[in-house]
Amino acid sequence: MRRKRISICDEFKCIGAACPANCCQGWKIPLDYDTYMKYLNAKGYFGKKLRYFTKRGEETAAFRSAFARCPFWGSDHLCEIQKKHGIEYMPAVCVQFPRQLYNLGFFCEETLYLACPEAVKLFLQYLDKDGPFDYVIMEGEVSYKVNTTNDDESFLNYLVNARDDLAAMLRTGMGFDSMAILDYGRDAQNACIRGNKLPSPLNYMSLERYQINVEMMDKLLFHGFYHPNLWVMSPVLYKLCKKYIRHFHIFRRMNIRAAEQKRVLLQQDLSRKFPEIERLLNRYYEYYLLTNFLDIYEDYSFSKCLLFGIAKTRVLQLFLALFAEDRDRLEMAEIAKVIAIYERRAPHIKDALPRL
Repeated sequence: MRRKRISICDEFKCIGAACPANCCQGWKIPLDYDTYMKYLNAKGYFGKKLRYFTKRGEETAAFRSAFARCPFWGSDHLCEIQKKHGIEYMPAVCVQFPRQLYNLGFFCEETLYLACPEAVKLFLQYLDKDGPFDYVIMEGEVSYKVNTTNDDESFLNYLVNARDDLAAMLRTGMGFDSMAILDYGRDAQNACIRGNKLPSPLNYMSLERYQINVEMMDKLLFHGFYHPNLWVMSPVLYKLCKKYIRHFHIFRRMNIRAAEQKRVLLQQDLSRKFPEIERLLNRYYEYYLLTNFLDIYEDYSFSKCLLFGIAKTRVLQLFLALFAEDRDRLEMAEIAKVIAIYERRAPHIKDALPRL
């Protein structure tokens, strides 16, 4: 099997208990079938404990997560399962994280989720050096299953080429929110529906940028992303959301023009404190394309994929601006933590896309 591994993968190292945003908290931890069966047959007191904290749903099993944290996350911030029985007893998702292993049948791609602070630090190092996120091609067997039901190799190759073209356009100055990206997505979407020849991203150019104002930001945040229990899952995100509500959500209902002006000033303040913010956002969207664009191979939704990336990037900009508001400057370690925590909740933004 041909394996394509993104350049930052080999440099990743987990720092365990020293992690500022541990992956054992903030979300539900699913159990793969093999691990679930192993827990059912485990002996002794530890086996009873494994079964007690395992909950079987209609389709999947998961750990019972009180206060949005793994029940086997110890007071020393290390995994009790790994300490007692090694990685063989850990759920597959825990062993793999933050690696994203994507088997497309014809080849595999291995990348890093930016939901891990150490992965984000590697991303920011490449930003600092202005280095490309290249894929290194290797050969070898893989242990993870195929992630798609599609077997159209020519369409998959088209997507890979289109992704390369989009990434190259971003690297040569096109903004991540350029209308050229969405125009291409619209036409590619229509071509798929009608069975026509797919267009090339290189044929699109526009100086116009897709704007997300306060009213649209409200829809993105309050139709999927924000939840009252966010204070349990992610206290940092909860505080930033509450700050947004105070600054904009309530204010918008009284004076939308003033709220929009305040949002623009907040973004300008972020640019002053972190002059590299536009380059960071562009590289963030570029990395999103490298890790998510091939999702189109399964659902054929060009417009949804490209718009989701733009919305996701704009919401990140908002949270960084809110985080920086009470600070004189932003440190890279702080940016890494905010991005990692945000990434864990960001997929819910997709629920609000039909409202834009």
